[in-house]
Amino acid sequence: MLRTILHLLLFLAGFLLTATWIHSLVPERQKLEWLDSVQQDADVIFLGSSHVYRQLDPQLFDLERGAAAGEFRSLNMGALGMGLNEEAYLLDRILDESSPNLRWIVMEALPFDTEFQNENDFGKRRLEWHDSTSTWRLVQALLQGDLPSEQKWSQIRRHVEHWWRRSMNLARGLDVVEGIISEPPSFDGNPDFGINQDGYVPLEMATATKPARTRRQRFLKDPTALLKAARTLPQLKPADKPVNDDLRSLVADMEARAAKEGVGIIWWIHPTPGPFHSWRKMLADGHIQYLLAHNDPVRYPAFYEVRWHWDLYHLNREGAEMLTRTLAQEFKTIVASTKGADSQ
Repeated sequence: MLRTILHLLLFLAGFLLTATWIHSLVPERQKLEWLDSVQQDADVIFLGSSHVYRQLDPQLFDLERGAAAGEFRSLNMGALGMGLNEEAYLLDRILDESSPNLRWIVMEALPFDTEFQNENDFGKRRLEWHDSTSTWRLVQALLQGDLPSEQKWSQIRRHVEHWWRRSMNLARGLDVVEGIISEPPSFDGNPDFGINQDGYVPLEMATATKPARTRRQRFLKDPTALLKAARTLPQLKPADKPVNDDLRSLVADMEARAAKEGVGIIWWIHPTPGPFHSWRKMLADGHIQYLLAHNDPVRYPAFYEVRWHWDLYHLNREGAEMLTRTLAQEFKTIVASTKGADSQ
């Protein structure tokens, strides 16, 4: 019996080592390989969904904050449809492999969500962020949550299957071969990495997808939702309900992980029709140190003007440039305050 158990343990150990080795050969399907090739001078990284990818211009940000040519470089690591759990995974990877110059990560403030859209099931990017840590966090949240039983177990099964496929490297044989025999990837001229090869792709006719153009036409025909948000958001009172425990716990882990590496997180709310009260409450309660909330029509009225929008949830290129300049100025204020605190 003891010999059987020993053989089983040796098999499992060998299997896990082999699976880990194979996974290391699979080409990274996010921007991490690109980041490795361009990050040497980067001191700021933007991370988030299309609100980051389509709206934050690193070159303009660097110019606006007064960085000398070649002195600093910011990079846009945003990606379409990114959620908070994927952000947490990428934060770990960035901090594991970052250059010593990295000082700040501007992170989009997103809700903690256990659900995701079906159309991207088992895509390479989604499989990648379903490591053991992320999957177990989601399973715990679902087990402790109050969803109906059938919905709860359906979501748990989907997350566990993503983790299983990732862990076992299922259906990734060709990817492994590619990782062994292919030359290091070249990113020069790849439109996915931005008009200036810094990760930023603005929303304009030349860069918009067909669905994005459809959303634009729909918005221009009826911008009522944006105009209503401009009127009603200032009237909304902060919600009295407590911050979701899963959100607060994950954000605390991310803050601690970054602080350990000497990197600060600046959370950012894009100009949205929603109030995002939880993030303001976390700031007031001291759970986060920095929050730039641009969903404020009183302080930032231009962000709620139709002429600067591509659709309801995204600014056009001119609006994105205005947003980037605003963010850069507020970033300078935060950096100056930290330097002042360090000198005291």
